[in-house]
Amino acid sequence: MKSFEPVYKELEYLLIQKLPDYIEKINKEHNDGIILKPFENTTLAENCIKLPLFTFSIEETEYSEKDRIIENTIYTVSIELKLQPNIELRPIIFSRYSEAIALIIQKNDMWIDRKITNSKGNKIVMRITV
Repeated sequence: MKSFEPVYKELEYLLIQKLPDYIEKINKEHNDGIILKPFENTTLAENCIKLPLFTFSIEETEYSEKDRIIENTIYTVSIELKLQPNIELRPIIFSRYSEAIALIIQKNDMWIDRKITNSKGNKIVMRITV
């Protein structure tokens, strides 16, 4: 089974360093007065208290083997978005943050397969195969 550390480091890089660029891109694309703010997190540690922020966790890890040659490790990770309370446009804002996160993981070539499998409430769940 492959170590989660490279996946963690890549997710940290994408979510902290690259995601602000994609959020800006989503803001320009929609151009309807709804402006997404960058996340306040500067690390994946859960010590941030300013909103908006996200928390990250590993939900499941599984090992798969194809033809006794190709070995894959599949990680299911979740990103929970914490937005400002009582926002009238919360579903639209959540949807746009989800869109930015989907774009950023689709552009990543480090993983064999990656996709968002669920988006419910404030949580985005994705499967990453390495």
